[in-house]
Amino acid sequence: MLTAMTPIVLVIARMVLRGVLPYPDLLRRARVRSRARDLATRTPWPQDETTATGLDFAQLALLRLLWLQRETRRAVRIRQREAAALLARTSMETCILGLWCLHNPAAASKVRTSAIKTAPAMLTFLSSTGLIPDTLIRQAVRALGEPEMLPDVRSMAAQIDAKTSATLTIHLYDQAYRPASQYFTHATSSSLLRHVTHERRRITRPANSWVRRAPVRLADACVGLLAGGVANQVTEPTDLFLRYAEGHAGRVLPPLLATIGKGMARKLNVAGVVHMLRKSHEVRAYLSRTGPEDAPVEREARLRDLYDTLIARLDLDLPPEAIQPIIDHFIATVLAEWDTEPSAPNGKVANTAGVLTDPGGHARLGQ
Repeated sequence: MLTAMTPIVLVIARMVLRGVLPYPDLLRRARVRSRARDLATRTPWPQDETTATGLDFAQLALLRLLWLQRETRRAVRIRQREAAALLARTSMETCILGLWCLHNPAAASKVRTSAIKTAPAMLTFLSSTGLIPDTLIRQAVRALGEPEMLPDVRSMAAQIDAKTSATLTIHLYDQAYRPASQYFTHATSSSLLRHVTHERRRITRPANSWVRRAPVRLADACVGLLAGGVANQVTEPTDLFLRYAEGHAGRVLPPLLATIGKGMARKLNVAGVVHMLRKSHEVRAYLSRTGPEDAPVEREARLRDLYDTLIARLDLDLPPEAIQPIIDHFIATVLAEWDTEPSAPNGKVANTAGVLTDPGGHARLGQ
């Protein structure tokens, strides 16, 4: 499509293909799991739990991650979609907690004392049955120490990336953990509307809001990420873990993109695509004949008509006020790029894909 549109389409297409295509790594996964297990079990748990360090808790988190990774794969294999999504989200939370324990000196103490806060609620059944008075339960819990609340998962992720000067943890949180919470874990509008079809029928089996392989990719990335953190803490090589984490993290397709993509695939057809390509070519030809000073109102009107037609064909279930700012942004970007780069130096010309093409036809995406 037009200058600013196709790079976005290419990026999204690349994300989708990486997210849905197989990524065979059986041998590497076996090596990662074996080395990660060694890292997590090389020392026994301290006799006195109060002496446990952040590394000790991170190693426990790594052991739990290895188990969750296996369970997530099993759930995907037997097509338990909801279970796989919930297990993958738990993997992400466990990974973030483990990394936070590695990088926060006071983490071990906070993790221990945070359990005190939940103790009264967990023992409520004793008082409700009349076995032990509620006041006695609270008195016993107070003897354990002052309760402390752990930071929320988002804050932990931000602290981890700030300590490591990285962005992968926040990336996975925003791309997978938060959407998975909305679609699968919590009772939200997003999770409830999965039981409504595009024809407005109510159904028992919810729509699948994630691609099949995404949960295992997320669980795999979490194992590599935390194992790399533990390895770094004990001065062991981290390359294997980090390559494994990055390879799988880059293939986690966000649930929202999967949902929109499935909806678009149902609504677009060959005739519609051909029509949009023809209309895009006509608008491009018109823009190539005009300059910034020529009929600015008509230039914008033609672009707006193109994008309005595209949105109408997609039939997105969104209010116009939500779509309009995005259309305005694309129009402003297209006009600005078209006016400033009608042609490129060194014999390279701007094409409809929004990339620069050299005389030999080789394309390179802009950085």
